Amino acid sequence: YQGIIGEIVEKGEKARKNGVLSLEADLPSIESTFLRNGIELAINERDSSRLRNYLNLELSNIQKRHQMGQEIFFYLGSYAPAFGMLGTVLGLIIMMKNFTAVSDTANATFSVAERFADLLGGMGLALITTFYGVFFANMIFLPIGGKLKRRSENELMLKSIVVEGIISIHAREHPILIREKLMTFVPS
Repeated sequence: YQGIIGEIVEKGEKARKNGVLSLEADLPSIESTFLRNGIELAINERDSSRLRNYLNLELSNIQKRHQMGQEIFFYLGSYAPAFGMLGTVLGLIIMMKNFTAVSDTANATFSVAERFADLLGGMGLALITTFYGVFFANMIFLPIGGKLKRRSENELMLKSIVVEGIISIHAREHPILIREKLMTFVPS
């Protein structure tokens, strides 16, 4: 946050001395696309409320796109154990069907111990789908969704700082006031 706040304060000093239009020469050197586009809007837009609306609309659209990406992984995390249980139930059904099919007189040479060994081997195989469902949910999908959520929150906080900075530059506020206002976003 400190780097972007410093850059905004620097642009604020220049805009206060030479006018907002003087920032047009600096546009190619600004790395942040959001900051660059925001300053370009501030140069071209005279009404500060419309400028704020444009920037907040962009911020809102970014947030919606991020939430759609997060939801995919959260849904996968919630559905994976259910699909694992479905695999287990299907495996048990197939196992039980094969267990009862062996009971005819042609295969009477199987002992009860051999039948239960086959049954338990099939049960272990059936339960492995539950393991994979729970594993993928808790070790892959939910952590990825959580990481995307945290990254989105950090990016949106940074962009909120940029929005307030651009509005302050547009209003020709003093750079010291801009810095103090933007530092309220940063945890102490």
